[in-house]
Amino acid sequence: MSLNDSVAAAVTKKTTLLAESPARFSVRAILAGVYLTIGTAFAGVVGQAVEGNFPGLGGVAFAGLFGLGLFAIIILGADLATGNMMFMIYGAANKQVSWGKAFWLIVVTTFFNLVGCIIFAAGMGLSAKLGAMPVDHLIVTLTEGKLAKDPGGLLVEGMLANFVVNMSIVGGIFAKEIVSKFIVIVPLIAAFVGMGLEHVIANFCLVTLTFFGAVEFPADFTIGAVFTNWVIVWIGNVIGGGFLIGGVYAWLNKGPEAYRD
Repeated sequence: MSLNDSVAAAVTKKTTLLAESPARFSVRAILAGVYLTIGTAFAGVVGQAVEGNFPGLGGVAFAGLFGLGLFAIIILGADLATGNMMFMIYGAANKQVSWGKAFWLIVVTTFFNLVGCIIFAAGMGLSAKLGAMPVDHLIVTLTEGKLAKDPGGLLVEGMLANFVVNMSIVGGIFAKEIVSKFIVIVPLIAAFVGMGLEHVIANFCLVTLTFFGAVEFPADFTIGAVFTNWVIVWIGNVIGGGFLIGGVYAWLNKGPEAYRD
């Protein structure tokens, strides 16, 4: 199946489900938030252990394992907002869906992704591993670093992050077997995490895990800083993953048939 056909099928599925069964669409989006928070929590636990034995390598371990959450989302059919940015803008550029409906679906997905993150993070806040995180825990320090960034940096890093994330999603479409999808997705996700780039749903995960599990919040952990981070990164993600991957690939695949993916 061509990229045009694959994306068109996904857009039809997503828009139809939201219109005809919003409860089921919402649950798929909630599950995506849960799955990504599972991946984040696991990467954080392992990264903290690595950091304790090999200082400086905790972040590397975190980056290497974080992609398991996105891999689970893709193979289990959940709906992630940052992936839907690519699908819906691709569909809108091809006039398969209106721009209004495309952005509404992205907004709905974002909200319910956050709900999923909150649900799982609240549970982890009662766990032995992440229920009493000190201020120097890897998850807390990663959260602090994200909230301390300036708005311009957040926007650019949000664009770059979702550009890389949707490279992996497009690659996952081309990869037909589960093992092939794993090989494509997990290393690319490790690249964006390792570079410290900004992904709004990943930030949902880190902030909610910190909120429910930290014994003390870092200085930059304020409502204003969290809201600023989420809004600016969301906009950057739309540009990077939506327009620069979804929009560009939609344009590329309107060209001569011999050059279509």
